[in-house]
Amino acid sequence: MTKKTLRLTFPQWQGGINPPYYEGSHILDWLAPKSDSMECAKVPVKTNFDDEVPVTDGIAWKEELLEQQKAAYAICEEKDPDRIIVLGGDCSVEQAPFDYLHGKYPEDTAVIWMDAHPDFTRPKDAPNEHSMVLGNLIGDGAPDFAAMVKHPFRKEDIIYAGIIADHLESWEEEYQKEYQMKFLTPDQLLDDSEALLAWLREGGYRHVMIHWDLDVLSPEDFRCLLCAEPHIPPVEYAVGEMTLDQILRIIQDVSKEFDVVALGITEFIPWDIMRFRKGLNELDIFRK
Repeated sequence: MTKKTLRLTFPQWQGGINPPYYEGSHILDWLAPKSDSMECAKVPVKTNFDDEVPVTDGIAWKEELLEQQKAAYAICEEKDPDRIIVLGGDCSVEQAPFDYLHGKYPEDTAVIWMDAHPDFTRPKDAPNEHSMVLGNLIGDGAPDFAAMVKHPFRKEDIIYAGIIADHLESWEEEYQKEYQMKFLTPDQLLDDSEALLAWLREGGYRHVMIHWDLDVLSPEDFRCLLCAEPHIPPVEYAVGEMTLDQILRIIQDVSKEFDVVALGITEFIPWDIMRFRKGLNELDIFRK
């Protein structure tokens, strides 16, 4: 039986408190392949970029984020897909699709979290909800968002790939000790995917969901990243060390042995395209 794939564009930016994620999602939607067998949908996202940032219960843009999550859940339930491709937006776009699919595949399902950061903070640590999304999916994170999760994941079924484990925030180190999450560093995945494949085989998994935050990539290899904004000083947070070819190889290797039911791509920021378009819009010859 042919499986139904939903191609979900979700240009959410409020979770990262970063409007460029909105534009990045739309450009990613333009770039990513489409096929006649896919059904496409888009989550409506507010564009009040210039408003003062509201913080409620320690979370920036909380009400807007909850509203958009509800819309994403509704689309998943209406479309009833077997597979979902998510084109974000910030990392919190993956809560509804991953939760929905976990209801379809409650057994033998693993999550590969390809990210430079662990994404299991809580509101008391920082107001950016996108850094709480994995916590939400395991029943922790931001309480009102975690309460929306109908099919929480077990920590044992999640593995980090490419995380910068020696550059965690102090609270992330505390949570890592509490959660004991399995992780593979960039060095462990440098030349092949065997360490990851072995973990999947040993766990007896059949279905896999993949979160791909583009910040797992090194800015020396891939420039459409938050940390690669032109003319800013070096950032203090963890910066990815993987190459695009390595990540593509990992996804392809996993796909050869396991049923990849979800792929979420997030935090694409094509700085040069956005700067160039903005500059052209300011030229008189285009405005007369």
